[in-house]
Amino acid sequence: EVLNQDGVTLIIQNQDDDRINKVFQYVKSNYKSEITLEQISQLALMTIPAFCRYFKKHTNKTFIQFVNEFRVRQAITLIAKGNKSITEIAGEVGFNNFSHFNKQFKRVTGESPSKYKKSMHQIIS
Repeated sequence: EVLNQDGVTLIIQNQDDDRINKVFQYVKSNYKSEITLEQISQLALMTIPAFCRYFKKHTNKTFIQFVNEFRVRQAITLIAKGNKSITEIAGEVGFNNFSHFNKQFKRVTGESPSKYKKSMHQIIS
């Protein structure tokens, strides 16, 4: 599909939209379990290195960063509901290692999960 506005030509390939959407949907449906680069690159019909370049080009993030951030966002939702421990939430959103979950959570939010949970409960109270 060619778009032309004011002398600027941009070619958009529909397969790229379909491919990235397929990847996003896969992550959304499977974030609770392990997602390997091999699985996702096969889904995208690409080699692992080609997929990594493709994904970084389209999202400005590595695939691993994207998955970790998606999982943290899911954890934030569960923390807001307030009926589970941080450890339970970490496992539920796909983090098998609690210290890795803490590190990723702090990288995304700027706070530890427990501090975030306390501040959420103070806001609610």
